[in-house]
Amino acid sequence: MSTKPDPLHGLPPVPAAAGDFSRVESGVQITSRQGRRPYQEDRHLVQSGLDIPDARKFLAEAFHAAAVDTNKYRSGATGTGVVISKDGKLNAAFLGDSPVIIFTHDKTTGDVTARKITRDHHAAIASEKEKVEDAGGRVHENGRVDGRLMLSRAFGDAGITGVLREPEFVSVDLKKDLDAGRDVYVMVSSDGLLEGTRHRDYIAPLKQAIADGATDALADIFTALAYHNGSEDNLTAAIYKIPAKQNGDLFIALADGHGGKAAAEKVVETFEAKARLHLKP
Repeated sequence: MSTKPDPLHGLPPVPAAAGDFSRVESGVQITSRQGRRPYQEDRHLVQSGLDIPDARKFLAEAFHAAAVDTNKYRSGATGTGVVISKDGKLNAAFLGDSPVIIFTHDKTTGDVTARKITRDHHAAIASEKEKVEDAGGRVHENGRVDGRLMLSRAFGDAGITGVLREPEFVSVDLKKDLDAGRDVYVMVSSDGLLEGTRHRDYIAPLKQAIADGATDALADIFTALAYHNGSEDNLTAAIYKIPAKQNGDLFIALADGHGGKAAAEKVVETFEAKARLHLKP
């Protein structure tokens, strides 16, 4: 008698809350858990079948529009957007600390690597502190803008002087890995996935999932690992295994709210409106 494999390998399920879900959208695994928070502030977007000639320009315009649309919001949110083009290029824009991690699996050697391609915009970082202060803000001894906000860049947060709306951009060409037959996974997540868990700590569970034939449960596995490693935050993971042939460009975005969900919802709404302008006919 065969038994169903346990992808969590004995870890108990993350306690469920209303609004939690795990599903697949346009080939992207999405798992969102409230975690140990009293409410869920993460919001996400997956839009496939796009034709985006200039990904950097698209991201810049989407982030500018979201900054304008949330300018008067007292609550705030991070924002991370990733365009995965049909030619194997990845372009990302990020504001705050919702990371993008790229995993590669060499099927010949079994090696798995993990690269975090974004950096955290925290006010305690010297270069970010300088930018906040140049914008007229003050970073207190606790490393927070105005003594309240850990982030140096975010959408919304009206009333906190010095918070920056300027995203950073990064571009990665994944075609070499894909042409070499390596599996490439892209994860866009809320910062809860890296609270108590380093991005390299996901290599071992990814290897195990590959061995078990359970890579279709990676978002569940990774959020559960973060929870059991002590993350106190909301947990959302969007994981996409890039196929050998992709039909059109794909846009994945995530906004992690702080102080409420309003700003995160507005950011995703604005991103969606911009993405729909690029739907293939």
